[in-house]
Amino acid sequence: MWLCREQFFEVAKSQAQKDFQEDPTNAHALVRWGGALLELAHFKQGSDADKCISDAITKLEQALEVDSERTDAEWCLGNAYTSMGFLAADRKTALQHFNKAEDYFKHCKEKEPSNETYKKALEMCKKAPEYYDEIQSQLQQAQAAGAVSGGGSSKKGGEPNEFWWDVAGWVTLGAVIVGVLMLSKGSSPARA
Repeated sequence: MWLCREQFFEVAKSQAQKDFQEDPTNAHALVRWGGALLELAHFKQGSDADKCISDAITKLEQALEVDSERTDAEWCLGNAYTSMGFLAADRKTALQHFNKAEDYFKHCKEKEPSNETYKKALEMCKKAPEYYDEIQSQLQQAQAAGAVSGGGSSKKGGEPNEFWWDVAGWVTLGAVIVGVLMLSKGSSPARA
């Protein structure tokens, strides 16, 4: 199933890229391109995930340059910065990303105050630092337990950094699933 999802988003990215190349004023294609990159980041680890998210941010910001009223681009940017926050190695950097995400979600909510997706995204974003701290605490406990049992840096459990990326990836995936569920309830932020 994961391979099918990854292939789907690769095709979506390629189609959006083609659509944008045909019409460089197509903000919708840029949003689709950035959104596909953001989804593809969930299939990556480490610097590959960071690069996908950074590329998504670039495309989404470019979409806002073409059409500054695209709340779907801002919503995706909020999700991208939230993902970057959870992938950050230190709390200061994570908070900077969470603050950027919150700004984008606030702007979406200001433009469309009745949109439940934007309200929920803002609520979840405000809780992100708490979730980040909990994840970091659990990671430290897991590393301490691994060190006590003699498995601190053995290849058996993988590199500690790989574990961090795995946990962050699952948290990000959870956030995306919640977003998709909210969208499926009829409050989609996407515009044609």
